[in-house]
Amino acid sequence: MTRTRNPELTRAALLEAAKRVLQTQGAGLSLEAVAREAGVSKGGLLHHYPSREALLWALALELVERFRASVEAARAHEVAAHGQRPGAWLRAYLEVSFTPGAGEEALIAALAPLAGHPELIARLQEAQAFVLSGAEDDGLPRGRAHAVRLACDALSLGPLTGLPDLSPEAREALREELLAWTRA
Repeated sequence: MTRTRNPELTRAALLEAAKRVLQTQGAGLSLEAVAREAGVSKGGLLHHYPSREALLWALALELVERFRASVEAARAHEVAAHGQRPGAWLRAYLEVSFTPGAGEEALIAALAPLAGHPELIARLQEAQAFVLSGAEDDGLPRGRAHAVRLACDALSLGPLTGLPDLSPEAREALREELLAWTRA
């Protein structure tokens, strides 16, 4: 890692290094491995992230923010292409949910240890409150909106709980059905 006196750039580089380590080592991520990957000392890493949980928390927030930005970009594209119609936000949520980014599965799985920290889970729920308001404010009946959102969430998180994944054909059929629900 190039030495810098910019703490924001250093933190971003450390998070990128942590993502790379997560993709190869999974939930067994160690601070030593992250520091080595980033080219800094463990003390340098601890200066920015004082614990493994703090590093995982920062990664979780980055994942949430990246997802939010992807949904907003997809929504803007939907509105530009078809106008502001009911279901635009949910169609964007569907698009992003059915096209996960490279390595996100490993990152999500590695964040599972946060489940043992109720205060961090509460903070993650606050950070992700946009999914509730986005679904509820999208102009569709509330129950339908949440059914679509929860189906997307289950599709993403199901494999982490041991649920069998859908075949590509079944995934596409689910996607098409959910999209139809956003247009009705």
